[in-house]
Amino acid sequence: MSDTNKVEFGLKNVHVGTYTVDDATGRVTMGAPFKLPGAVNLSLDPETEEVKSYADDVIYYADYSDNGFSGSLEMMRFPDEYKLKFCGFIQLDDGGIAQSKYATRPNLYIAFEGDGDKEKRRGILYNVRASVPSREHKTKEGSNEPNTESCDLTVMGDNETGLTRVYYPQSAEGYDTIFTNPPAPQLPATSE
Repeated sequence: MSDTNKVEFGLKNVHVGTYTVDDATGRVTMGAPFKLPGAVNLSLDPETEEVKSYADDVIYYADYSDNGFSGSLEMMRFPDEYKLKFCGFIQLDDGGIAQSKYATRPNLYIAFEGDGDKEKRRGILYNVRASVPSREHKTKEGSNEPNTESCDLTVMGDNETGLTRVYYPQSAEGYDTIFTNPPAPQLPATSE
């Protein structure tokens, strides 16, 4: 498989679902995908730590530890159904959607798609913690520019395999099913 793209752009088809690990077996269960319409921006910065050891008056050893990613997901608006399913919001008897400071939130996976100059690519992030969406409320200033919502992300990755994200070109087997039956993290089989 070769990467035919020179550049990539765009963000669409964002899907999220629960990411659950059985403590006894380590088996990962991927919940049903939930489509989030209105993707604006997904930013991810590596969480790396530099390690340096000195000997003989020089840097004798240097390396970086990989601790996943941190970033944010910006949407035009997170639907109420998302907030109820994934953010611990509560549907009140009077119809209100309430945020509770005692809410618990599940870990997630996030799948998404981007375009390239030659072909589309899809990606998936494993074992993600997402904050409750934040929103700025502001006055209209002569035009109807929409306000957006965003949530902070910490991508911890799968503890068993170490996989944090996977990208699929259109030729990959997992490309077609990523939004309907997302793949659990799995390392390639080794031949002996």
